[in-house]
Amino acid sequence: MRFFAYSWGEAAKLPADTQWGVYEAMAAWGFPLNPLAKLTSSVDEMLDTYREIEEGRAGLDYDIDGIVYKLDRLDLQERLGFVSRSPRWAIAHKFPAEKATTILRDIEIQVGRTGALTPVAKLEPVTVGGVVVQNATLHNEDEIERKDVRIGDTVIVQRAGDVIPQILGAVQDKRPKGAKRFKFPDVCPVCGSHAVREVDEKTGKRDAVRRCTGGLICPAQRVERLKHFVSRNAFDIEGLGEKRIQELYEDGTIESPPQIFTLAEKDKAAEGKLAEREGWGALSAQKLFAAIERAAASSSTASSTRSAFAMWARSPRGCSRVITARRRLS
Repeated sequence: MRFFAYSWGEAAKLPADTQWGVYEAMAAWGFPLNPLAKLTSSVDEMLDTYREIEEGRAGLDYDIDGIVYKLDRLDLQERLGFVSRSPRWAIAHKFPAEKATTILRDIEIQVGRTGALTPVAKLEPVTVGGVVVQNATLHNEDEIERKDVRIGDTVIVQRAGDVIPQILGAVQDKRPKGAKRFKFPDVCPVCGSHAVREVDEKTGKRDAVRRCTGGLICPAQRVERLKHFVSRNAFDIEGLGEKRIQELYEDGTIESPPQIFTLAEKDKAAEGKLAEREGWGALSAQKLFAAIERAAASSSTASSTRSAFAMWARSPRGCSRVITARRRLS
């Protein structure tokens, strides 16, 4: 673990009246500074520095998505102040998203908690911006059609914001003769229920997303709703991450939200205790039961927003209607 000093907190007196002067003082005190930091005196110098760092970023042993220009004089920084948490005296200059080409091996369908069928591209592993990318979302069937990507194509991949992998399109002149169009399913690949694109009654437009109509009959929707129920913005039950929920759902321990709150009681009567399972232990089981107990205790006093969000299935408007109804009743 290492760090580069770049700022400071409250100080009775600073050792210099410029940002660069404070940097020099911090270096003299033994703090490590980023060797790429540079004092410039013109826009041309700033842009030259930007290009130099962009060209050399692949050789760095850490990821960066841009650089920050700062006003050097501290008195001017103070006069300009902040907007919310963002300083008016500093501005980020992001690098363009890095791109690479690879082969689209297959397209698989994932089913979310609201029944949305999302196509996921399975790619020949490729390094983009220092990260190996093997999967990328294709969003929906209209996007597949618009981008005209086919299984077997050479595709252009970029990490949007240097974080989320996305497919920009196919390299048409590299398309093999055997490249196959993807036929989007009209049934759920998990439960076999019809998958439909709903039509808005007011506008008459079809939803961009095709959804499984199975509801809670669909195992994929049930487990995804459980993951949502225990997530940070909902009941925030520490120790019940996505993998744990998947494991407990698949073995039948937890199949619905109410069963989460009876887990400790159920575990006492079970032959195979949670603490005895692979990847668990007495301490991790105890911590989970305590976290569930805290969530249960706070549910009666939790904000209506959090409670409604935990049960939210589709539209945020539905969540707000629940909150409004609660307020009126109270």
